[in-house]
Amino acid sequence: MKNFLPIVKLACLAAVAALIVSCGGGADYRNLLPADSFMTMSVNPASLMEKSGACDAACNPLLDRLKAELGKAENLSAEESEYLLSLLENPAESGLDLKKDLFMFMSMSGSDINNPEVRGGLLFPVGDKSKLDALIARINEKSGTEAVTENGVSVVKIGEDTAATGVCAYNDIACMLYFQTCGGDIEAKVRGLFAQKQGESLMGDKVVAARLSARNDVNMVMPYDNLPVMANYSMLGAMPMMDALKGAVMIGSSNFEKGRIVSDVVMNYKDKESEKKAMEFYAYVKPQTGALLRYVPANSIGAVSYGLDGEKLYAMLAAMPGYGMMLGNPMIKQVLDAFDGDCVISFSGMTPDGRYPIASLLVEVNDPAVLQTIVTNLAGMPIQQTAEGEYMFSAGGISVLFGVKNKVLYCTTDAAVKSALDGTKIESLTSLDGIVKGKSGTFYLDFKGVNTLVAQLAGGSGTPQVEIALSVLGMFDDLEAYGMMEGGELVVNMADKEQNAFKTICDTTGALIRQYMPEAGEME
Repeated sequence: MKNFLPIVKLACLAAVAALIVSCGGGADYRNLLPADSFMTMSVNPASLMEKSGACDAACNPLLDRLKAELGKAENLSAEESEYLLSLLENPAESGLDLKKDLFMFMSMSGSDINNPEVRGGLLFPVGDKSKLDALIARINEKSGTEAVTENGVSVVKIGEDTAATGVCAYNDIACMLYFQTCGGDIEAKVRGLFAQKQGESLMGDKVVAARLSARNDVNMVMPYDNLPVMANYSMLGAMPMMDALKGAVMIGSSNFEKGRIVSDVVMNYKDKESEKKAMEFYAYVKPQTGALLRYVPANSIGAVSYGLDGEKLYAMLAAMPGYGMMLGNPMIKQVLDAFDGDCVISFSGMTPDGRYPIASLLVEVNDPAVLQTIVTNLAGMPIQQTAEGEYMFSAGGISVLFGVKNKVLYCTTDAAVKSALDGTKIESLTSLDGIVKGKSGTFYLDFKGVNTLVAQLAGGSGTPQVEIALSVLGMFDDLEAYGMMEGGELVVNMADKEQNAFKTICDTTGALIRQYMPEAGEME
């Protein structure tokens, strides 16, 4: 028994050690992620493949097409074609571990916002290094490149004579494709990434690491302080918004579910001071009540709404460089000061002749006298009073109605909206109350309406481009999104409520490939 206990202890220690390594405490490929990345996205290939229903390569039309093209390639030997086909049918033969997340990352720097220095790449986990060695060796032989191995890390240079230089680097746990448009020793940069510890990487941020470790189809993090190119741009750098965003990290995820795609985003701040600055900047934002929804027709194609405090909005704009001339007109302040509550912009389509949009702007105001301020400043324009508190602007065959009704400032070309404002009960978008009330901003889009609009504007044209657009739009039902100070959610509802959304997208894409990119034999 005495001799048995040490063995048990050793076994337990070994198990714990293995667990730590598997959880990222040891050789974790994610520790290669650059800490200075502005945008980092993870994708779970295994989950998406399962949801697509395309795990069997034989049933995938895109892979079928690739196979056909490989068979016709004159510069490939039979052995090479066979090898590539094996990779298409079983990507694990590449040596990459596609059961784990792959990562895309990008960073930008420099003082010229129009020509920034861009760096980024892809990070893959390695499952079988011997198979990856074989793949890289084949590529090197074909392209005339070679791998240089130091300290267990092999590096192959790519595109040395192009504007964007790159490398493919790998060891037994990770494979990275890395590119940059700026000068410098790219090989040294990448070898440094392979050598860095967890605390030196993006995974050193506990909040970011938690999101990138979450089991979602897609994860994304965006630390705003990792975008110095914007801060270096004089106009943007001087804006209060930039100071508020310095300590903010946007963290989001997306998942393909049965009948819908769900995305969420939260704003995280590195300290209380950063959060305080952000709250001060967005002080003009206030929760919506949803009171204006009863004026918005249910058949609206799209609508965006938000709650605002006009006085604070003016103060925020006045603090921003370059806005002095625009805000010099006293009318601007008088109008904005009157804005107090919900604001909705809706779009219901185009007129039958396609000449102008059927749309509306509705804003809750605290002082109906703001209408007279607007009318006075429109002196000389083609406007006429149609009733008490109601006016019409007419030009080029377009008539726009505007006025104030029940403390609602409106500007509309939509007869249904005007009818609702006059007291007629219409079928409205009050169904959106759940994503409007209490929220800072809301967005809604009816894809069926967009589909109808595209067909209308196409004028019966049956071109492939129009047909493809209609097929793509036909996959979706509607989109609902809302945001609050702490974050928000976006949901895309699919037309097919019973099938996974990603499978619907893959099936539709496959059908379009077969229809518009048929092989020669299929066209006979």
